[in-house]
Order: sequence, then C-alpha cells, then structure tokens
Amino acid sequence: MSLVKRALAKSKSEVPTSAVKTSAPAKVNQSENQQTEYAFFKAAINSDLAQLKTFGDICDKADYKAKAIEKNDYLGYINQYRLSGDNHPNLVLAWVFIWLVDLKRWAQAIELLPLLIEQKQPLPKQFNTKHWPTFLIDQLYDDANWYLQSESTVDELAKIAFVLHRVIDSTQHQDWAGSEIAGGKLYAITTKIEATMHNYGNALRFGQLAQEINDKAGVKTLVAKLQKQLQRQ
Repeated sequence: MSLVKRALAKSKSEVPTSAVKTSAPAKVNQSENQQTEYAFFKAAINSDLAQLKTFGDICDKADYKAKAIEKNDYLGYINQYRLSGDNHPNLVLAWVFIWLVDLKRWAQAIELLPLLIEQKQPLPKQFNTKHWPTFLIDQLYDDANWYLQSESTVDELAKIAFVLHRVIDSTQHQDWAGSEIAGGKLYAITTKIEATMHNYGNALRFGQLAQEINDKAGVKTLVAKLQKQLQRQ
C-alpha cells in the first residue's frame, strides 16, 4: 500500500461513527470519498514538486520522479479516477503525465493522453503551451530525431515508429488549427522514420498528411523523392 493510501485509510478510520450520515445517498458518499482521495494525492504531488526543486541534477530529478510514481501509486489513483467517471481539474493527472513524458515512458503517457484531451485538463501554469498533444509531440519529436541522427538499429527505429503511430492514432480526430506546427512535426518525423526503414508507402502517406497540416513541415523534398521512387517501382 502506498504512503498516500495509508494516510487516506488512517484518516477514514478516525472519522467518528456519529459523523457519518448513514441516510446520505450512496452517490453523495462516493463523491465525498473521491474528493477526499484527490485531496490526499494532490498534497502528495505538491510535496514531491517541492522536493524536486531541491535537486540540481536532471538525472537525480528523473530518479526521484520514477520512485515517487511507484511509492505513491499515482498510476493506481489515476486509473481509479478514470474508471469512476469523475471529471475535474486534476493536478495529479497532469503532473504524472508530464513526468511520464520526461521519463520517456511513452506507452503509459500515450494511454493517458485521450483522457487529458477529452476532459480538457489544464496544463500547469509553468508551461507555455496549453495543448497536451503539443507538449507530448515536442518531447517525442526530439527523442525520435535522436534515433534518426544516431546509428540506430532497425529494431530501435521500429519501436519509436510504433510509439509515433500510437500518438497519431490517439490524435487522429484532433483539430490542429492553432497547433499546426506540432501536428506537422508529428507526421514529418514519422515520415522520416518510415523512409529510413524503407517503408516508402507509409512514409509518403504520412508526409502528405504532414504537408496538409502544415505546408512548412519540412518534408516537401522528401515527399517528392518518395513519389518518384514509388513510381519507378
């Protein structure tokens, strides 16, 4: 049991029986429990954020985030929040997503992305962007570009391509108006990865989509080259 859940369980056990409204509807009690639980996890995340400010080394920060996610079972809480159907500005959900992105735990971050978009969760005020897909894509683009610039194996390229495909699937109904740069970057980097793996058909399709979203996505020359290459085949 996480430290937060232990504290939560203790607080519930200390509530006097006379203070419990046995006649209250079940939904009211459930709502109160959810609010109490959120308050505990919010306090825990604020404490962790304060602790992170004491670290100067980025590796120490990453190690702390990874341990805090496990120690406080933030993902367990977020799963319960999602299953409950609750919907309110959730600082815990926001920061855990940000940490997962920082830690490059892409699969877990992408799983939470639709919830953040659907609920229109606000990003913490420290961030310039207010658009979750943009935040994720900016970080993922840099990671994928690193694989392109390095001597990556086909398996490594395939893994990052799979991550990019998942983001594309999660944002396929996204309106990129106002966020054209981010949308273009997502499809452009996927184009380059697919072309490097010689998946020319996929590369061309993503390249054309990148240009549709943002005609300055930077793949015009590559798209033209792919079209000629496929015509010769």
